[in-house]
Amino acid sequence: MNIKIVIIAVISISLGLSSAVSAADKKGGKILVMNLVGSGAMYERTVPDIDGDDVDDPAICFDVDLINSKNGQQVGTATDCLSNITPIGSGLGLVGTTYFNLPQGNLVTRGNTTVQPVTHGITTADGQLITHVTGAAGTENAILEGTGRFRNSTGTVRLSGMVDMTNFAGNPGEPIAFDCLFVIILD
Repeated sequence: MNIKIVIIAVISISLGLSSAVSAADKKGGKILVMNLVGSGAMYERTVPDIDGDDVDDPAICFDVDLINSKNGQQVGTATDCLSNITPIGSGLGLVGTTYFNLPQGNLVTRGNTTVQPVTHGITTADGQLITHVTGAAGTENAILEGTGRFRNSTGTVRLSGMVDMTNFAGNPGEPIAFDCLFVIILD
């Protein structure tokens, strides 16, 4: 292998890692990397006000396991709620409100999410078929509320996700399988 390519690769990786660390350092907080994994049956509920009218808004929600991405151990549960679902091109735009239920406390986040069909066949290492990829990020505070150690928390949230919507037509009781990675940077 060409030594120049190896050197460039090492430098690129180092710069990428230092950028991730310095982003957290600038915020002054702690980074949580959580993985929502599993299949959840859809049910309806409301989420905290989205549109500013001081009335909770309707959502479709799914309960799944919450996995610590460092060690693969279940650390809690999560509820992913989807609102304001709008077709855009071949995909969807929506508002995602996610409830992280951990032993140390609960954390509620929100973001504008893009959902797109996959263009190549994707199957996870666990054998889960993936039909859509999801993503959300922002520079503003994305934390709605917290309890326990997360009380009064603020911070940013990034979502990089994959879902299987093969058996989901939008009806209560129908499942979506999730494998979604959330990076939460607390201020």
